[in-house]
Amino acid sequence: MTLLPRLRRRADALLVILDVLSVVGVSRLAYGLRFEGDLPLNSHYVHIYVVATGVCAALWVWAAQAAGLYRRAALRPGESNLEAAFAAAIGLGVLMVFLDLVAFSSDLSRAWIGLLVLGLLLLGIGTRGLLRRTRRALVPLGIGLERYAVVGEDTHARRVADDLTRAPGAPFRIVAALPNAASADELVASVFALRLDGLIFPPGRSDLGAELAPRLSGFGVDVLVAPLFGELEQRVASIAMLHGVPLLRVAGLAPRRRAERVKPRDGARHGVAILGTRGVPANYGGFETFAERLALQLVDHGIAPTVYCRSHYATESSPWRGVRLVTLPTIKSKYLDTVVHTGLSALHLVVTRGPRDVVLCNAANAPVLLILRLFRRRVILNVDGLEWRRSKWGVAGRAWYRMGEWLSVRLASVLVTDAYEVQTYYRVRHDTDSVMIPYGADLLERGALAVPAETPVAPGSYALYVSRWERENNPLMVARAHATCAGALGLVMLGSATYDEELERDVRAAAGEGALLPGALFGPAYRGLQSNALCYVHATEVGGTHPALIEAMGAGNLILVLDTPENREVAADAAVFFADEEQLVERLQWAAALSEVERAQWQERSRRLAAERYSWAAVADSYLQLLRGDRQG
Repeated sequence: MTLLPRLRRRADALLVILDVLSVVGVSRLAYGLRFEGDLPLNSHYVHIYVVATGVCAALWVWAAQAAGLYRRAALRPGESNLEAAFAAAIGLGVLMVFLDLVAFSSDLSRAWIGLLVLGLLLLGIGTRGLLRRTRRALVPLGIGLERYAVVGEDTHARRVADDLTRAPGAPFRIVAALPNAASADELVASVFALRLDGLIFPPGRSDLGAELAPRLSGFGVDVLVAPLFGELEQRVASIAMLHGVPLLRVAGLAPRRRAERVKPRDGARHGVAILGTRGVPANYGGFETFAERLALQLVDHGIAPTVYCRSHYATESSPWRGVRLVTLPTIKSKYLDTVVHTGLSALHLVVTRGPRDVVLCNAANAPVLLILRLFRRRVILNVDGLEWRRSKWGVAGRAWYRMGEWLSVRLASVLVTDAYEVQTYYRVRHDTDSVMIPYGADLLERGALAVPAETPVAPGSYALYVSRWERENNPLMVARAHATCAGALGLVMLGSATYDEELERDVRAAAGEGALLPGALFGPAYRGLQSNALCYVHATEVGGTHPALIEAMGAGNLILVLDTPENREVAADAAVFFADEEQLVERLQWAAALSEVERAQWQERSRRLAAERYSWAAVADSYLQLLRGDRQG
């Protein structure tokens, strides 16, 4: 069998190139070390070494492939290539000595062969290690080191595939979605037909994964199962026999890092500082609403809160409703706004000897933990969602968020996540536990507040969309879907594209007749729109518990929700889900044609779920327990 038909992927061709270059480089170096200072060799011997180098290159590629340096697992983090590289190098050395005797009339230097073998041993390991660490740098070149397929075409499988491919720069490719009903034999055949490096199963398919794993392990094919959080809670430690009955003894599978690492010293009696938001009163997004509601709850419990505000968002002077406001400047930029202001806030807190208990929002602000922990502040960090998945961030932005994650799990006094999907990610990715505290929402009576003058629409005649206009929040998809079914119902889209002028123009151009785009509204105007909407559309892909979604549930809305793991976790059975723009058009038409009785049933379902899971009182109580040290477990 020739070499080329055995090359499975572009990564294999890249390895061939690296190995040939390695042979040429090592051969030239070995030649210089062996003959440095000797009399010049005549052209006949130089020609012999050139031919020997070419032969060695072909033999090294063959030996490396035979030894396993071209196997799928060779480029995976955590795999050792020492044994394979050693076998390939020794094999090459034996072959070169034999060829020297048979074909080169013993003209090759044994020292040259020895140096060649040693150098290729080191480079066989080093080139694979280098590729492991530079996998993402190869993505712009169109080289994905691994090819995967997701097993299943249902909602669960589609969500897993979307999560894996949503963020740009992934060093792998999802090349197929295999049928959910495929047998084990059919899946094995697909692995070889598609030249796959692994199969990915959605939650609940671990049984088939367990059957396939031993069949494919000898071929270096990964079998991966997306976990549910509950599946991480236990493991089988051993098998017990009780009166002849075999039973599985379950052992706790605790993560290496606990959620609560530092206990409170004074129960927050000396106040609490809230950092990392734009400030209060809330006039921007979810963290600002969280800061406002938590601060007011702290006031009600006799704890003095301090909220740090950004100068270009501040609208009130201190104190405000019992909350001390500290307004500081920042650099108004997508990349610098948050981190610069939070850094200044941390310095101000330390210099002015502010509260020793701190609630910090957003993993992007994790670098300030170095300052706060150095000066003995106890920091409760809410990491937010997986922000690095957003396409608005370039390489530098994603790298910053990943660094923030790394610092968060190591330096935060208490780590908080706001969704089980995010909690599962931190458990698996960072081997750390976290306290799951969702976002909160108020319960609004239907029609209790009037529709604001900025949006002259009749109550019960429009769909409402609320979000910052970012690519992952899909405002363009919502505008286009509504334009397609124009006439069925109106549309009010709150928000704007703060850092993306092109998206702003596209959304406004796509908005059809009957669509109103008044920008961002807060307070009574926002609540009036929520309590009078015919339905609420939530199209956000990335994040944990989205505030606007549960606020829509608290207002008793019929909610249409993009199907992602986080959204399905939050909305559960109280929502109607859609997968794409075409399905959203169908859902909007369905909502407009729904009878009053059926709509009222959906509205009551979402309102009841909000009351059970997402009350602000329960959220504030969870944070108070962390601040006071009352939390159990």
